[in-house]
Amino acid sequence: MSDKPEMLAAQLQESYAGLLHTLALLEQEEIEHGRMANDWTPKALIAHVAFWDDVQTRRMQAALDGAAAATGFARPATTNDERAVVDAGRLLDAVLSDADAARERLVHFAAGLSPDQLALTLPEGDSTLVLRERIEHMVRHTRTHHQELWAYCGSMHRWTRPRLRAFLVQQEENLMASIGGLSEAVLTTASVEGDWTIRDILVHILAWREYGYLVVKHWPAVDAGVIAAWRAESDVDVLNAGLCQARAALNMIDIADGLTTYHRRLMKLFDQATDADLASTGDHGWGDMGELSAFFYGLAHHEMEHAAKIWEFRVGR
Repeated sequence: MSDKPEMLAAQLQESYAGLLHTLALLEQEEIEHGRMANDWTPKALIAHVAFWDDVQTRRMQAALDGAAAATGFARPATTNDERAVVDAGRLLDAVLSDADAARERLVHFAAGLSPDQLALTLPEGDSTLVLRERIEHMVRHTRTHHQELWAYCGSMHRWTRPRLRAFLVQQEENLMASIGGLSEAVLTTASVEGDWTIRDILVHILAWREYGYLVVKHWPAVDAGVIAAWRAESDVDVLNAGLCQARAALNMIDIADGLTTYHRRLMKLFDQATDADLASTGDHGWGDMGELSAFFYGLAHHEMEHAAKIWEFRVGR
C-alpha cells in the first residue's frame, strides 16, 4: 500500500472500477436474482460494499474531528446477512447510485488527507484508529468482494451445463469470426493491442489454451512440472513475451490448426466432466483454487477480451 493520500485514493477508485467491470459481465436478471455461494445476490453484494464505504467514511471523519474520541463510533444495529435480505429487494438503479456516491465520498475523503493525518493514531473510545490502515482495509474489502463476484461469474451457482457449454462455443465462434476475411498481411503486421499484431494475440491465446488443457486434463491438481513453462516468470508481461517467442516459428495455418485442436480437446474434456466435476474445487495452476466451471469460464473470458480488441480494430478500419 502507500502513505500518499492520492495513491490510496487511486487504489480505492481502481478496486471499485474492477468490481463494476465484473458486475457488467452479468445479465440484469443475474444481478437481481442470482445467488452466490453465500446466498447473497450480486446486487446485495454491491449494496454491502456501499454500506461499509459510507460507514467507514463517517467513522474516519468522526475520528479525525475528535467526535469519536470519548465514546467511540457506534456499530451498525443490523448484521451483514440481515441487510443482504433487505438489499435483495431494492431497485438496482438505487443500489448502483448509492454505491457510486458512497465510493465517491470515500475517495474524496482519502484524497483530502495529508500524509501526516494518514499516520495519526486517533482515539476512538477504548481503542484507536489509524486512517491509513482503515483506508487500506477498504481497498482490501472491495477486492475481496470482487473476488467473490468473479467466482460467481464462472460458478455452477450461475450456470447450467448446457448454458455454459453454449457460452464456451460462442466465444470460440466470436474469436474466429473476428479474423474472418483478413489478409495475412493485416494479421501479421497491423498493431491491434499495444504492439501486438493479431497474430501475436492468436499465439498468446493458443499458448493459454495449451495451458488450460493441461490443467483440466490433470484436474483437480496439475503437477507444477507439467506447466513449468507457464510458471517460469513472475512478471506476466515477460512470461507472455516468452510464450509467444517459443511459438515464433508457427505460421498462420499452424496457429489456426492449433487453436481449433485445443478448443476441441477442451470441449471433449468438458463433455466428459460430470456436473459434480464442473462444480468441484481444484487448483487453477497458480495455487489459486476454484471451481472447474470457473476455470473454463476464465479461459473463455480471457479470449473474449482479446477478441474484443480485434473487433475494435476492425470497426476502426
